[in-house]
Amino acid sequence: MSKYASLVNAPSPEFLTLAKEILGVYHMLARVCTCLLDAMRGGQALSLDLIDVMVKKFQNAQTCLQSIEHVVSKLLEGRRKGTMSRMRRGFGKMFRDTGIEKVLPEAIRTHEDLKSAALMFHWNLGSERLESALGIGFLDLAAAVEAATGQAFRITSPSPTSEENGSSHRFEAFPLPNTHHRLKGHDVVAHPQNLHSPATAELLFSDHTRLSASDYAHGDNGAMVSGRDGSGDSPILKYTSSVSSSHNSRDRQNERLFSPTGLHTFAETATTALDAIVEDIQALELGSAKVFRLNSTPSDMPHIKSSSRMDADKPNAGAELASAIRAGNHRIAQQLLDRGVSPDGGPEAHALNDAISSQDTDAVRLLLLYGVNPNTADKHGQSPLMVACRTGQLEVAIALLKYGADPNLGSTGGTGSPLEAAVVIAHIRLAHVLLMYGGDANQMTSCGNTLLCKSIGQSTPKALVDLLLNYGALPNKKNTKGKTALFEAVSNARADIVASLMEHGADANLPGPKHALWPATYHPECLRILVASSADFKKAPGIMELAASLNNLESIRILLKAGVDPNVKKDGVYTPLCTSIRDNRADIFQLLLRSGADPNVPASEYPAFKCVTHHRNHFLPALLAAGAKLDTPKGIVETAVASKNPKAVRWLLENGADPNDKCPNGQTALTAAISENDMDCVDVLLSHGANPNIRGQDWPACMAVRHPEILKRILAVLQQPRAFKGIMEMAVAANQLESVKALRAAGVSVEDRNVGVFSPLTTAIREHRTDIVAYLIGEGGADVNAPGEHLPIVKALRRCQTEHVEIIDMLLEKGADPNKMYRGWNGIMQALENGDADMLKKLTDKAGVNLENKDELGRTVVEIAASRKWDEAVDILMSSKAQS
Repeated sequence: MSKYASLVNAPSPEFLTLAKEILGVYHMLARVCTCLLDAMRGGQALSLDLIDVMVKKFQNAQTCLQSIEHVVSKLLEGRRKGTMSRMRRGFGKMFRDTGIEKVLPEAIRTHEDLKSAALMFHWNLGSERLESALGIGFLDLAAAVEAATGQAFRITSPSPTSEENGSSHRFEAFPLPNTHHRLKGHDVVAHPQNLHSPATAELLFSDHTRLSASDYAHGDNGAMVSGRDGSGDSPILKYTSSVSSSHNSRDRQNERLFSPTGLHTFAETATTALDAIVEDIQALELGSAKVFRLNSTPSDMPHIKSSSRMDADKPNAGAELASAIRAGNHRIAQQLLDRGVSPDGGPEAHALNDAISSQDTDAVRLLLLYGVNPNTADKHGQSPLMVACRTGQLEVAIALLKYGADPNLGSTGGTGSPLEAAVVIAHIRLAHVLLMYGGDANQMTSCGNTLLCKSIGQSTPKALVDLLLNYGALPNKKNTKGKTALFEAVSNARADIVASLMEHGADANLPGPKHALWPATYHPECLRILVASSADFKKAPGIMELAASLNNLESIRILLKAGVDPNVKKDGVYTPLCTSIRDNRADIFQLLLRSGADPNVPASEYPAFKCVTHHRNHFLPALLAAGAKLDTPKGIVETAVASKNPKAVRWLLENGADPNDKCPNGQTALTAAISENDMDCVDVLLSHGANPNIRGQDWPACMAVRHPEILKRILAVLQQPRAFKGIMEMAVAANQLESVKALRAAGVSVEDRNVGVFSPLTTAIREHRTDIVAYLIGEGGADVNAPGEHLPIVKALRRCQTEHVEIIDMLLEKGADPNKMYRGWNGIMQALENGDADMLKKLTDKAGVNLENKDELGRTVVEIAASRKWDEAVDILMSSKAQS
């Protein structure tokens, strides 16, 4: 019924009524059974008539409960099934036939019948004994009724004074052994035959009487020990811990059900319930790195044997135990354990892990006393020790280890081992205890790391690493990524841990995966320790350059003091000196030069070139003073020009650099300056002896035609500008009229052909340079009939027939002859080819037509026009001949 109540959101009123009646039935049954047991144990004789009445009432109650169980089972089955069940529940709501109405009257009759049976007894029972006898199922159902109704559930006793009169009989769940015990102020011999007498029971279990530690024999661990006393078979409990009443939060939730009393109250503890078990271990220096070795002897630990096996085979007993543990109900849990329920509930109902997760040390102690297996994993593969270590519960971990927990037992869920968990949370005392009981300091973690590597971080306590090392962790062992503990310590800037690892035999030259010197360069303190430990710098070539690249002056000083060559290259390319120039670190630059860095050893560039390209001109004097060669390799002035560094150009020229040296790609400083249109550099170079007759990328004068001002400066020092054939045509192609004028003024002919073919005039026509055409045929005096790649008029008819027609007009005005033949073609033929009647008529009107001229195929202009069926052209040609 409690399961059904937990599955439904709102139980029906009929179900709640039935539940209340069932609770009443069980309350009366518990009352009657407890009274009968007390009578039997007290040796009281019951009449046969009373026995017959009780048998009949119990049989009726059994029949009633079986009927109700059948109805509730059907309801529960319906709730657990799928879609069809929901349909049936829908019909059930329509017709209201659940079976509860049939069994409810019978439940009411049974309840009243048992009430009358309870009144047959003449002594009263305390509420504690009744509630402990009712069991966890009763409590769950009562809680469900309270939650559904919103009202506290109360059971009405058959006698109105039964609860007020208190308890006249108090009994504990555990029988005491047949032995003498000295109680405070009383001499009592407790024998089985008089143990249940009211006087003895009252004396033994009075709230004012407590058992002291001296009243029992002590076990080896000074705690609770199980054994037998030789005169009887009853289990004996031995206590050595002082007790005081305290409750954890969940005990307080159950105060209305259970108050602490008697020998088995597990809320009685000094600080925690496990103090008596763990105090000897906690007294050790667990926060230090000292080595202790202990063996776990579970047989020497205190245990309690169940007084009976009545619930050992009870279905779902493990689940009930786990439920009681989760609810913090230690009394119910103890009752279940004392009746034979196994503390090992299995993976699905792991009471010990539930207790540890809830940090319920009382429950942990209870389960350990009843012999729970501390190595059994739950359904997630977590062992109890793993759960305790992940949450940092030192006392629980010590107790588990004492009871035989394996510190090296890994989780089947892939979350590692207890020791790994302790290392991850940097719990030194917890890790110390695990190592003390045999934890393997060299085990691999779940992610393939070593414990040493896992433990090292920027905030890791050094004592944790020392602890692992003292317990045998190998300092040179690598993880699955090839890292060593030394590499991790250096990478995390832990100089203290580096020193400890070196003291414990770490190899400073073992790559892990790289040589430890590489990461140590970032951290001077770590580097200093490695240097002192004879780390081999030859196994880390280029480390000086790395230190320079990191701008780490202190590391550079350490390396220089250790004798590292400042000229060794990193990756066969980079030098420390060039790196300091690149990063503009004057302090490192000066230190390296003073320490013997060679200013002529190249990296990707030579040091002097690096100064020029990175505009570090202030380093050049020091390099020159240190012996830098400005002529090796050649081209440093050109590099300065290409880098747009005029200050470096001037400094280099003033300090003896040759302005005419070529760089590897053939450029000179002058041609580079012309390419960059850098007039200032051109002036500086020419004033320092740059020769404009030395070819670089091209001839300086030919390159300068694109920049008229530079060209004029070049022509001013150029003795024979006409020596550069085609320079005039180049100026036209560059569309630089000023350059054309400057060249003509310098004596260069306007007829100067480029590569012997392209004339300035035909190039100007081809490129539609109207202004340059006008200058050439006007002021320049170019011959309008001198062919370039073709005759000017033919080139104009081909390129300007639709646009820039004014060029054709200018040529005709200057006397261009359309009848002149060149390469079997003339202007008239080009007009016919274009099919332009207006242009043909313009040409014939301006210059007439020679009908005798023939093309390369031997055709006259009339024949060409006739072959195209162009009668209009024939008429124009013939009329022009008649006029002429």
